[in-house]
Amino acid sequence: MPSRSAPAGSLADMVEAAPAVRFGESLPPATLAKVGVLTALLVGAHYWQIDRLVRQWIMDPDWTHGFVIPLFSLYLLYSRRHELLAAERRTGLLSYLGLLIILLSLLAQPLCVYPIRNYWFMQIFMVGVVFGLVLYLGGAAVIRLTWLPILFLLFAMPISPSIYTRISLPLQGFAAKGAMLMLRLGGVSIRAVASSLTLVTRSGIRQDLNVAEACNGMKLLMAFLALGVAMAYLDDKPIWQRIILVGAAIPIAILCNVIRVAITCWMYYIDRKELGERFMHYFTGLLMLVPAFLMLWGLARLLRALPRFFSWLVDKLFVEVSDEDDGDGAERPAQAGDAS
Repeated sequence: MPSRSAPAGSLADMVEAAPAVRFGESLPPATLAKVGVLTALLVGAHYWQIDRLVRQWIMDPDWTHGFVIPLFSLYLLYSRRHELLAAERRTGLLSYLGLLIILLSLLAQPLCVYPIRNYWFMQIFMVGVVFGLVLYLGGAAVIRLTWLPILFLLFAMPISPSIYTRISLPLQGFAAKGAMLMLRLGGVSIRAVASSLTLVTRSGIRQDLNVAEACNGMKLLMAFLALGVAMAYLDDKPIWQRIILVGAAIPIAILCNVIRVAITCWMYYIDRKELGERFMHYFTGLLMLVPAFLMLWGLARLLRALPRFFSWLVDKLFVEVSDEDDGDGAERPAQAGDAS
């Protein structure tokens, strides 16, 4: 049977004939020049904050991933480049809300120096200036596509010490107890008190260890949360699947850190103290990125397959029930005929 082609002027023809929006047409040189000037002014106004931020990324091992976060934000924007170029940049009432966000963020930054004295809040307000600027210049259509890549920059902002301590201390204790349980399964004599571990090595030497601040898993937690958000944003899936994917990054990060601490303790158990002190600590920190990514990727595939599985299961059940009902109905007239 010959296939019928789509009629002239059909939706298929319109889609095929739709011209792609070019970069130069959507953003002419004058607009690009304005964006460049505003970016330079933004960087200049926050230069000392950016300098302080970069120095902390260099010196603090828990925040070395801060260098990667802005690059990831740019990639998230690049993944939506076609929608961004086609988006209508219209200024309206919502755009003036962006101007208000800019003003409030700029006014709040000096207060973060004194009397609040919290540089984390200042960095958050710096991101607020970027958010408000995009909203003011681009309008609702542009901010709808860019809000997450902008807020994604918050993963690069080091948390204030008071909040950091409240999060890291429970993580240290959990890592110690989790590593103790894993090593006991391997036959190691070990006990944990708070974030301290005491084990007996294979040669019978008692070794006291402590889950230091560098092993609390905070770096893994922030990195995997950022990875979960990026995966949820890049893949087109229902909102409930995105929430699960982001939420799963927390237990995955904690589990990977427990494995990391257990491997380090195992080096002490087999009397390889020199490996446990430095090499395995840093090496396992990088190594844990592999299973964490695989677990997040596997979860994303599982969530994508669940709706199809449930649809197949429901169809299978209803088809079987319908077939049984049809079979019973076909037998009843025959039985009535035999009785007569």
